[in-house]
Amino acid sequence: MSSINLMRKEAIEKRKSFLKTHVDCKSTNCLQLSYRGDAALEQGYLSTRFGQIHYTAAGNGSIVLLIHQSGRSSRMFLELIGVLSDRFRAVAIDLPGFGNSAPAEAGITIEDLADLCAEVIVALGADAAHVYGHHSGNKIAAALAGRHPDRVKRLVLAGQSHSIIPDQVARNKAIDKFVRPYRQSAEMCDARALKAEKWARTYRTIASAWWQPEILSDATPHAEALAHALVLDTLQAADGSAKLYAANLNYDLASGYRAIPVETLVLEIVTPEEDALIGRQGGAVCALIRNSELAEIEHEDGDGITLEGSARELAEILIPFLSDNRPSQIKGAVQY
Repeated sequence: MSSINLMRKEAIEKRKSFLKTHVDCKSTNCLQLSYRGDAALEQGYLSTRFGQIHYTAAGNGSIVLLIHQSGRSSRMFLELIGVLSDRFRAVAIDLPGFGNSAPAEAGITIEDLADLCAEVIVALGADAAHVYGHHSGNKIAAALAGRHPDRVKRLVLAGQSHSIIPDQVARNKAIDKFVRPYRQSAEMCDARALKAEKWARTYRTIASAWWQPEILSDATPHAEALAHALVLDTLQAADGSAKLYAANLNYDLASGYRAIPVETLVLEIVTPEEDALIGRQGGAVCALIRNSELAEIEHEDGDGITLEGSARELAEILIPFLSDNRPSQIKGAVQY
């Protein structure tokens, strides 16, 4: 299987290397990336029945729709957009309740968000798009392919092992540590206490962004820009995360897998901790999806791994799978 070792020291060096040719951050409060050639970032809004949806895009050609994880926004894909823009039109959206998009409605579901993504593809002027979903985004991407197969060319479902567990009960148990704070807040009856707890949680998350070892060890503007992105995403996701986690918990992912009719790459991010606690899940996932392949990315322990700073390594897996002249099997992947 395709294995990429993304240990902290190597990731920092790769970020520095990427910085030399790809990052132009002239101020400390911006995340302005400058990519090869004429590929400049385009930002805009799309009108949908879920409100205004903000997107960031670059490049030309077939669309690759990038769907972020809970708590983040299109900012987590800025480097990946730049790398993919050489061959595709890479478009990252902010889901409702995240980034610069409209707030999420109460009771929003994974199916709702899948329908939203189908609207987005049409609003972008395309009949269909390749789709990459990361962590919570992989549920949305799976539901999109099942509900709107005519809108999806090829599908990539990415996430740590806990994120792709097919069984709903087992997956909900595995993600409980992420969801528990939001569930406990929802059970609070005192409105003032609830507001105080929400802001305390937001403050803790923001503070932790600045104390991550990778950021502290890297004195480049890129590391500071990453911290800024995490802070902005946390502030803007204060209400959206609870709603997306609720939708995640209620979604039957195994049924979603079975309904996928398009070519699919399952990209499992494996860590030593999850290997020990829950084991690798990619094989079980691919057994449920017709015409699927499995690739793995090895990573050190961590929660909510986004692969930011490793866009080139990620693209080495994505581009062959998404290309029109793709090989019959992705190098290093296992076909099911």
